[in-house]
Amino acid sequence: MEIHPLIKPGAFPLMFEAAVARSRDDLFLACSNGEDRFGGFARMCRYRGGANPPWNYFDLPTTISRATLFSPKQEAGASAASTVTAFVFLTEEGDVMHLPIGREPIAERIEGSGLWSDDSEGWGTMNAIAQIDSRLHACGGGGQVYRRSDAGTWEQIGTGLLRGKTETGGLTLNAIAGPHEQEVYVGGWRANVNDGVLFCGNNRGWKPMTSSFASISSIHVERDDSIWACGRRGTVLHGNRIDGFKDVSELDDTRSYVDITSYDGQIFLATERGLYVHDNGTTRRVQTGLDPDHADGHVLQVVDGVLWSIGYADIVRFDGSRWERIAFPGNPSIR
Repeated sequence: MEIHPLIKPGAFPLMFEAAVARSRDDLFLACSNGEDRFGGFARMCRYRGGANPPWNYFDLPTTISRATLFSPKQEAGASAASTVTAFVFLTEEGDVMHLPIGREPIAERIEGSGLWSDDSEGWGTMNAIAQIDSRLHACGGGGQVYRRSDAGTWEQIGTGLLRGKTETGGLTLNAIAGPHEQEVYVGGWRANVNDGVLFCGNNRGWKPMTSSFASISSIHVERDDSIWACGRRGTVLHGNRIDGFKDVSELDDTRSYVDITSYDGQIFLATERGLYVHDNGTTRRVQTGLDPDHADGHVLQVVDGVLWSIGYADIVRFDGSRWERIAFPGNPSIR
């Protein structure tokens, strides 16, 4: 893996497909070629504030779908990838790349996942990855849900959701989160994007939480009893598995929300045209005061007291009082 300084735009535009922050000054992006987004190329760009230069990169021959930060518990007998905080990237084909802090990269495979790998069962692409308790979990097309063991193997836990090999139609899972391993939430859609699904369960089975909403794109655990989900057609759901979920969407909201998180007591919603705050059934546009304003977003992360909002071309962060844009030298300036 050859690492290069990132100091100027290259021969093609870069689109930020996945992002994960470790602190207010440490951010990793997986970028696609903006002229061929799904062509099996990823430019992995890391930002470290105060470094010279602040950005470096390396390239991979793959398509990255999602990323998360993995901070494992220290347990005896765990594999090397299970003992060190790492940036973790998931490919559409179900390959998992760990970039442990201060150690060599480690690659794993979710057997049976993806579409084109030799061991793929044809269920579909992998779409989301998250840490729940001390373990990584992932989900994708065909009702795939996996849990990673401390030894580094991935177990299929989508009992009742996973599509049989002879079944037609499909269940696409695009989001996963949970307060602990026995209460995992997955969301997405069945058959079409206006037929949303939200399930809660574990390896013993899954229960639908509510119905009659559009597709789910993101799930956020604010507290054990406060779970949020968002999606297309202005969908915002709030609740838990015991009390159920309520549709708290704003009437006549047609926005497509692609990520949701809580910061400083407020619920933030990302769209590809800007950032919003949700409060008591209403949403309002966030005015950052930046020039130009932040009008791009699809990844929200809260870490180290900072809210990051990463779009396909713009990176901003909020410390509770001031918004700041992080310049990305891999593309022309957005100013």
